[in-house]
Amino acid sequence: MLRILLLCALQPLPVFAAQVADSTVTLPPITVTASRIPVSVVRAPIRTQVLDRSAIFESASLTVADLLRQRSALYVRHYVGGLSTLSQRGGTASQTLVLLDGHRIASPQAGQLDLSLLPTILLNAVEVTSGAGGVLYGTDAIGGVVNLQTAASEDLFTVHAETGPWEKRNGAFYATNRRGRLAGTVAGEIDRYKGDYPYLNRALFPPEESPREGGDQQKRSIFGSVTWTRPNDEWRLSAWYNDVERGLPSINSSLPSGERQWDEHLRVWTHVSRKWPWGSLKAGGLTQFGALRYMNPRTGIDNTGRTTLSSVHANIDLNPIRAWQLGGGVEAGFGQADHPSLQQGNMERRYAAYGHAIGTWGPMSIYPALRLDHYARPKRITPVIPSLGVNVRLKRNLHLKGTAASAFRMPTFNDRFWLPGGNPNLNPERGESFDAGLIWLYRGIQIEMTTFMNRLRDQIVWQPTSAGYWAPLNVSRATNYGLETSVDFQRALTRRMETRAGFVWTRVAQKSDSFLRLIPRNAIKGYLHLRWRFLAASIAASRTGALGITSVTESDPFFLVHGQLKMHVGPVSLGVHGENLLDARYEYLPANPMPPRQARLILTLTFH
Repeated sequence: MLRILLLCALQPLPVFAAQVADSTVTLPPITVTASRIPVSVVRAPIRTQVLDRSAIFESASLTVADLLRQRSALYVRHYVGGLSTLSQRGGTASQTLVLLDGHRIASPQAGQLDLSLLPTILLNAVEVTSGAGGVLYGTDAIGGVVNLQTAASEDLFTVHAETGPWEKRNGAFYATNRRGRLAGTVAGEIDRYKGDYPYLNRALFPPEESPREGGDQQKRSIFGSVTWTRPNDEWRLSAWYNDVERGLPSINSSLPSGERQWDEHLRVWTHVSRKWPWGSLKAGGLTQFGALRYMNPRTGIDNTGRTTLSSVHANIDLNPIRAWQLGGGVEAGFGQADHPSLQQGNMERRYAAYGHAIGTWGPMSIYPALRLDHYARPKRITPVIPSLGVNVRLKRNLHLKGTAASAFRMPTFNDRFWLPGGNPNLNPERGESFDAGLIWLYRGIQIEMTTFMNRLRDQIVWQPTSAGYWAPLNVSRATNYGLETSVDFQRALTRRMETRAGFVWTRVAQKSDSFLRLIPRNAIKGYLHLRWRFLAASIAASRTGALGITSVTESDPFFLVHGQLKMHVGPVSLGVHGENLLDARYEYLPANPMPPRQARLILTLTFH
């Protein structure tokens, strides 16, 4: 079977891996990320979006970066070398926490995560919460939290292969099966891409269009999970290995630089839960090993950095006691990095205890929470993080929600130990987050408007020094404020026609010691998905406003349109997915031209 899958990945027969699912999903969904206690997104104290497996399938997204770029309020920035990072509410990539089944997975060295390395094939859902999440999850959750969920409960086998321009080839499979108390999930992906698309090369005279060189990439991922259940118990063990090699192309250059990068990660995590008459216990842990190699033949650099990240947690939720539902837990974590450009002793140990509650009186619910973190190395720091949320049902389907919370971000290993320039005496970034909004549901329509303000002090900024290198300092204060508006629609128009649509508008402004760099002040996204009998069609459009490059210069805004057509016959789904249909020439960063118009062929085989 593995040989067949590998051959499919290299043949011009494309497939998108996902479930051909009924697009009618009961609204509203349930979130566990917003409060650690399962609660409806309508009753949650902060804005929460749940992208289920149907949404992943409809978007034809192969990576988490593409999924969030199309379907969420987050701003995802792409680089020509393949790197993709996110920004939430005007923050940096290290100010949004990314979780895998509730465990943090960002590199302790860089403090951020390359979302292009995360395939959607192994995901069952993605939860996005907007607003400070530090009271529940600790450092880095200043702008919000993205929780990637891998659990699946149904028997399913999906296989796909895909082809596109510039030698794009992708093959993947996903299988889940349950036998009595034992259930298992296996998923894998192989992706290859030469990436020699044309762009305007300004290094030539006169400037002319030429193919991008040295931007190839090869990705491999394998995921497995085993779950054992009893009426009151569940135990799950999961493992995920991914390996990526890619070139870093030279843009606006007459000769390729030959720069290359290798990323390798192994993650193993477990989850245990047990129910008693008085409540429930959930515990788990994760260990992650990462290696990043960078090579530049021109400068003779060939360095490899290695990171280790481990965490354990235990959480107890009590059954409701009159108007209150109480919970709390403890955490411990360890991080370490080894790199030729890092000082010795770059190790971090952290411990935390937290408590949270939901109090309900008629139409009103309050969400108080308190967290105490303690960092033992390299510098003793003990931040205290309080939070208070409220949700009030004004009418049957209209809710008012709001939150006030503290948040913090610890300096990364690069901030503290990089040679030259690292500063071990950096203070953590600290701030407060406030948001308030309305959410309304009516006959499959969900409308939500949220206004927010994030205040941050001791922001860490890298600045040039008189010695000729850059160094981080606690020099900046920033206040990001804005408005998020979203509309989601899901309904069966007729007995044979189903539709799902969404729209989101994000407006961000900043008062700070520096300007809002490379983050749009305005971003608008929308999508429409229709299914009639055996045919399905989707279209997604986005307008990204001007990006601040310097304090006086901005890039041009750009408008993108993507679309796809699919035909479903039994277990077979055949379609075509088009990206950048209007052939826009755009950049997320200066000298980072993105691909022109392209189309991918998609073939999916799904068996229940």
